[in-house]
Amino acid sequence: MAMNSKTSALDDQQVAEYRENGYLVIRDVMPSDETHELRRIVQEQARNNAYPPSLEYPEPGKYTIGGNKISTPGLAPIAEHPTVIDAVECLLGQPAYLTAYVAYLRSPGDKGGGAHCDYKRWRPVGSSMNWLFAVVPLTDFDLEYGPLLVSPGSNKLTKIIDPNAHILDLTRPHVDKLPPFIDPKLRAGDMLLMNAHTWHKAPAGTTSEDRCGVFNKYCAVNAPPAAGYYPYDLAAYDALSDAGKRLIPVHSDKPISTTRLLIESTSEAQSKFLLVNDGNGGWTLPGGEGWEEEDGVGWDVGARVGSLQSLVKTQLDVDIPWMSYIEDVDAESDRCRVYGYSDAKLEQDSLTNRDWFTKEQLLDMLGDLHDICRVVDTWVRDDIIRGKGKAIHQRTEQFD
Repeated sequence: MAMNSKTSALDDQQVAEYRENGYLVIRDVMPSDETHELRRIVQEQARNNAYPPSLEYPEPGKYTIGGNKISTPGLAPIAEHPTVIDAVECLLGQPAYLTAYVAYLRSPGDKGGGAHCDYKRWRPVGSSMNWLFAVVPLTDFDLEYGPLLVSPGSNKLTKIIDPNAHILDLTRPHVDKLPPFIDPKLRAGDMLLMNAHTWHKAPAGTTSEDRCGVFNKYCAVNAPPAAGYYPYDLAAYDALSDAGKRLIPVHSDKPISTTRLLIESTSEAQSKFLLVNDGNGGWTLPGGEGWEEEDGVGWDVGARVGSLQSLVKTQLDVDIPWMSYIEDVDAESDRCRVYGYSDAKLEQDSLTNRDWFTKEQLLDMLGDLHDICRVVDTWVRDDIIRGKGKAIHQRTEQFD
């Protein structure tokens, strides 16, 4: 499906409007014939291949066509639409990665969604420190179909506590101070660019037809999701054009079987990192065979924070309150998802008698090509903006 770009770059006024209000509307990004075709594909997927599997179309509910379903013919072009990417990267201030491909269909009788923002530390799609929505309605979002309401300025309710910290943390949003919600009057083919911290809600419509829209999420390349990237497969990657493939950073048909934690002690002038014996006379990072946190997350898979907390508690008898994704390490038949954690007290208190090594000692022991040394190099980079990932059971303490 060919896509036509009508807007290439945002002007200063549009950028200022986005910064102030937490959202920006660009009209007529897609012509009607393209929105109609994309809507047809989304409806077909809702009938046969949507999440949750417990819903049977047209039963009232919210149907999600997301993640690796981007490989369905006709779905991928909107993700790399030139107008979308130009605007997204202008607002992020960086090249972008597609952290979530999502099309939603609300069938008649669906009750809509309440007020919320989508920055969530436990979800791959919502835990970057610099990400935004690119929402393209495939039907009008009006009173008949159901509007998408936004709270202008609500993106400012959350603040970064210490902008100079290696791992960034946020204040709890003052929800009691939410500005009034407004209707940006989105029509099929428009685009709403919305900050990760902007509050929004979707009241139910009154029509007897489906409400459809694409709600893709993009993060800056230097701000990885703290919970880890969504694991796209090779079919999803191949569905994009050669130019668009840069939007998907993590793609493989190998499963994520193990997960490990780089633990950094910052109690001295020079950081040290903890290793454990691998059982074969060598060294490895704490962790092991991990598992997926699907409960309450659904199609948004890839987080291993909870399983790694449990593994480290068993191995080291220490509680890890948060961790931040570093990278996936490829093995012959699977992958290992690696996170990092930093604390000034671990070496002196909880893990006094463990094996700690400086970066230089690791290089001498393992060599600069070893996976652990490469992980350390990535972790200590000062050009990567990291946040604190949580397990799904920690949802209520998201902003502690």
